[in-house]
Amino acid sequence: MKAAIAVVLAAFIAGCGGSGLSLSVRAGSASTAAVARSALTAGNGIVLTRVRVVISAVELQRADTAEMDEMASGPYLLDLQGASLDSGSVSKLLDASVAAGTYSEIQFQVHKPDNTEHGANADLADMIAANASIIADGTIDGVPFSFTSAVTAEQKFEGTLVLAEGSNLTLNVDAASWFTSGGSRLDPRSESNRSQIENNIQQSFQAFRDDNHDGHVD
Repeated sequence: MKAAIAVVLAAFIAGCGGSGLSLSVRAGSASTAAVARSALTAGNGIVLTRVRVVISAVELQRADTAEMDEMASGPYLLDLQGASLDSGSVSKLLDASVAAGTYSEIQFQVHKPDNTEHGANADLADMIAANASIIADGTIDGVPFSFTSAVTAEQKFEGTLVLAEGSNLTLNVDAASWFTSGGSRLDPRSESNRSQIENNIQQSFQAFRDDNHDGHVD
């Protein structure tokens, strides 16, 4: 079983043709409602205890046009640790506003913050100090490790997204897949594995419609 970070983009009509959206974060996989701690080992002796990801520039593209609606400019820190990695619970990160209608694409960026962006979120201080967009903490064979990356990854997901009252989108990040390749373990302490791990990170995102907020594809 793979572990995942899920960012839930929940859409509600907010009058005057506008759609108020909330951005939340959830730990869990798209196939299960909750994640057991054993699921985070990825079967290779690696256990994740904390995952931090900085995202920014969340945008939606209107159907049949090149017009983009910005949901969030960020940067925003997704910080999952301890029991929150197991429970599959959802917690709101921010509120935004996007016009109701039909969209054909969602875009977002994993982004390394800089000193000028600290004021947007005080929790970004550690990420700025580490020059990182992603920090994954855990243990490998019981020994603590911390994997830090400054990778910038722009992600696009295409499909018909009709935002109306109660509509919801879920964005999953399968963090457990970061440290495996062809069934073999990628030791996060080895620089020779960095390129493959960062490639895995860029391939680990998935977006889908999830109107009932259960973390599953509707």
